[in-house]
Amino acid sequence: MTLGELMTNGGWAMAPIYACSALMVAIFAKKALEFRAQRLGQVQWMSPVLDALSDGEVSDARGLAREAAHPVGRVIDAMLATFEKRPDRVEAEAARCGGQELQRLEKHVGALSFIAQVAPLLGLLGTVIGMVELFMGLQGAGAAMVDAQLLASGIWKALLTTAAGLMVAVPALAAYTYLNSRTDTFRLTLSDAISQVLTALPQPEDDTGAKRPVPTLVREAADAV
Repeated sequence: MTLGELMTNGGWAMAPIYACSALMVAIFAKKALEFRAQRLGQVQWMSPVLDALSDGEVSDARGLAREAAHPVGRVIDAMLATFEKRPDRVEAEAARCGGQELQRLEKHVGALSFIAQVAPLLGLLGTVIGMVELFMGLQGAGAAMVDAQLLASGIWKALLTTAAGLMVAVPALAAYTYLNSRTDTFRLTLSDAISQVLTALPQPEDDTGAKRPVPTLVREAADAV
């Protein structure tokens, strides 16, 4: 008996499990390709940006950040654009843009966690309903007509849905853990980049004309992200 035939014997409960499986593959493939295209771990372009800021060339630093075509580059570009107009709002802009980039990366990833939780429950539901139907049939047939082979056949068919649910849940959980770890790594990279940029920027002045300590800006923006 082929795997397809085994799955067919699982009954109607296999339909939502099939749907969960297809959705899991689609989400993981989409997010994996997206993460690869974004080159999240490649931030070598940060050094020229920081050098330009150290030299006071904010416009050049913005151009380098835009050319990077990287989520961190977009955040830095927005920070520097705000610095040119409202230096006192740089940390707020860093938190806003950083949150948007993180939200974009985390979009649909949570669905994998949901699939990992619901797939075994769907399988268990199919098994329970299958067992109920089996014993209802045996009860109608009468004790004298019970066939051990028929009983065994009904039980393993009912258990197929539980096996199928676990076969979907395990890779879904693995996919979620992998993508979530990539997002957490990017969060640290983004926080570190924001700290470096704020440190490299000239110290802004507050309302009294006194210069506000840069470490305060770094702490606020990094904590916000």
